[in-house]
Order: sequence, then C-alpha cells, then structure tokens
Amino acid sequence: HRILTLGITGFDSPILNSSIPEARQSLSVIPELLLIIQPDSKILDDVKQIAAKAKEYCDSNPNFNTFNRVVFITEYLNPLSQKLNLFQKEERIPAVERNRPLKATAATLFDENAFDVNGFVASNEYRYSDEKAILGEKLFYDKSLSKDGNRSCASCHNPEKAFTDGLKTNVSLKGRNLNRNTPTLTYASFQNAQFWDMRQLDLEKQSVDVIQNEDEMHGSLAAIHSKVSSDREYIQLFQKAYPKSGKTEAWQIQNAISSYVRSLNSFDSRFDSYMRGNKNSINAEEIQGMNLFMGKAKCATCHFTPLFNGTVPPNFAKTEHEVVGTPEDASGKRLSEDRGRYIFNQLPQLKGAFKTPTLRNVAVTAPYMHNGAFATLEEVVEFYDLGGGTGLGLSVENQTLPTDKLNLTAAEKKALVAFMKTLTDKRYN
Repeated sequence: HRILTLGITGFDSPILNSSIPEARQSLSVIPELLLIIQPDSKILDDVKQIAAKAKEYCDSNPNFNTFNRVVFITEYLNPLSQKLNLFQKEERIPAVERNRPLKATAATLFDENAFDVNGFVASNEYRYSDEKAILGEKLFYDKSLSKDGNRSCASCHNPEKAFTDGLKTNVSLKGRNLNRNTPTLTYASFQNAQFWDMRQLDLEKQSVDVIQNEDEMHGSLAAIHSKVSSDREYIQLFQKAYPKSGKTEAWQIQNAISSYVRSLNSFDSRFDSYMRGNKNSINAEEIQGMNLFMGKAKCATCHFTPLFNGTVPPNFAKTEHEVVGTPEDASGKRLSEDRGRYIFNQLPQLKGAFKTPTLRNVAVTAPYMHNGAFATLEEVVEFYDLGGGTGLGLSVENQTLPTDKLNLTAAEKKALVAFMKTLTDKRYN
C-alpha cells in the first residue's frame, strides 16, 4: 500500500523524482521476507513472480513523469496485494485490528468495502448502524433543529449537489455572506478532523457545532432533545437505533446525524469500476489524467489515493492540512485574509492552513477552495500549475505547497480535469 499511495507518487522523494527505482527496491524485499515465514508455498511462488515482473516494469520505465501508474497498479500492485491477502487467509494469520478507516482484511485499496466508516468514531457506542442512519436522515432534513424552524442540515448540504450548496460561501440566517465554502459531506467520515480549519475532531462535534452556531442554525441541543423525546415517531426510531438505552439521550442526536453522514460513501464511480477490472469505464484521456494526478502534477502527494483527501496512507490515521496560498478571488491579486487553523491554534506555520478535502465528487461540488475562490476545475488546475499563491506573486511565507511551476501542457491540464470527473459517484452523474 505504501508503494502505491506514497512511493510512486513522489511523496517520499519530491525533489529527486527517484520514486520508481525506490519502488523497485521495495518490491525486491517482499518475497524474501515472506519466504522466511513460509518457504514452501504456491501462493508465495505467485507473489515472487508478480514482484519480479513489477521490478522489470520499473526497470523498463524509470522516468517519473512518463511512468504508467495505471498499468503498474492494475497489472502488478493490485494482483500482488490480492495474493498476499490470500496467503494470509490460507495460513490463518490473524489480521491486526486497529481503529482506523482501512480494514485490515481488505485485499486491495480499491475493494468496494475496503474502508470502515467506524475508523474515526470516538468509542464503540458511536459505531455506525443502518438504524442510526435512518434516524439521522430524518433529523438531517428536520427544519425544527434550527431556532426559527426554517433551516435544516439539508438546506446547506443539498443531496442533489453531493451535499454542498453550490454557493461561493455559505449564507447566514440573516442573509449575510459567511467566510467559508460549504464542503461536501460525502466521504467526510474518512477524515479525523472536520471543518476547513479542522477545529472539531469528529462528526459528532461537527454536527452540534453547526446546530448551535448563531449564523448557521442557532439551535439548541437541549430544545431538540426535548422535542424528539415527546415525538412518537422519533421515539420509535430512537428505540430501534439505540435498543439498549432506556431513554433518548442528547448524544444520540449527534451520533444519529453523524451516522447518516457516514452512510454517504458509495465508492461506485467510474474510477472505482476501472480499478476493479472494468477496462471500459475510463477512456485514454482519463487514464492519462490519472497518471498525471499521481505523477507529474503531484496531486496525489496531498490528495491521497484512493480516498483523494488528506488522510495519510498507508495507515490512514491522520488528516493533513496544507498552506497553498489561496487568493481572495479568481483574479489572484490578493491573498485570502482567512487565517484558517491559525484562528484556533496560533502557531505561525498554521497561518492560512486548511484541511485537504476529498476530491471525490469534485466535479459536482463547485465552487472550490475554502472561500469558493475558483468557479471551475480548470481554474484550480491553473492555480496549482503556477505554484499556488507564491506562483501568483503573492507573499506566502509558510506555503507548504511547492512553489515551482508544474509546467503542464494544455492537453495535460485537460486530461487532469477529465480524470477528476471520473471520481463522481453514480448518484450524481
């Protein structure tokens, strides 16, 4: 997994571009280690053969920018991962269970059920269930959660727009433009921090933060608790969702809404279909775009495959932030005044730092960046191609994004955008 997500993307050697020779060397060690465990195994013979062919592919294609990662993953790394998984099952080697999104039993990173929505839950009583999600969906669309009874969670997270609102920035209850763009809730469960500034560590705290925010819903958890505790339909739903609890409790409201959000991950995009063997789901330009995304354009060094967010592989245990120097608007003349994470953690390196969001469903969640500065994916690609805010000539002393130009051609930029469009779930196509 590390070879796939970090090795061949340039994450481990961003300046030297020596990722392909390094991946080759890592592959050479795998069979040797396994032979120590079990010297006589048909599966390990297969592993050895696949690893040898993968090394040959690296030897024949050592150039970082032209290396075909799509071929390498689908024809070598995925089969290798599947064989290792099979070996583990046949030898009855127990999986090491950890509280993290990637399941220890996953055969590849691209399996339909490779990731666990419980990876970042606070404790066992918060774990997902369908009954909780059903209750949470009703709460999500209930306008009585807001003080004036005119706004629900769905008012700003529209399911038709992949749970965004399509606005540059959100609008307060009084009609005032707020500072931040509304992020998608799809795949939000695979981040260990919520909001652009990462001020809350889980979805439960995120939900109550929004409900109680004076600009957003201005509701009261106590008032909501009182309402649902006396509503017959809600009582029945709570009993199904929390059968061991003798009464409705306030934390269950937060957990139910969060459980609904945890259900918004389908992993059924054209990209997913391709990685599971459907070679007709992505065309040649989109394949070129994926190779650029994971190679020359260096997108995957921050938006990690296959979640395409900032949750760092191979453990997927922590979500990163970045300082990219986002401008105030698409003109690029002024730096955004929003200090991001620095507002809550006043460390110099956090000025202008924002969570790296998922790019899944990105084609239907415009506008982009924390402030909605860019209306199109083409504008976003242009911004990164120039080297972020510093590349625009803005003063960004602590920019974590490399400031050198990517030098993408017009055709490469077009292919990159085409690839990102393959990350759209079926529901939104």
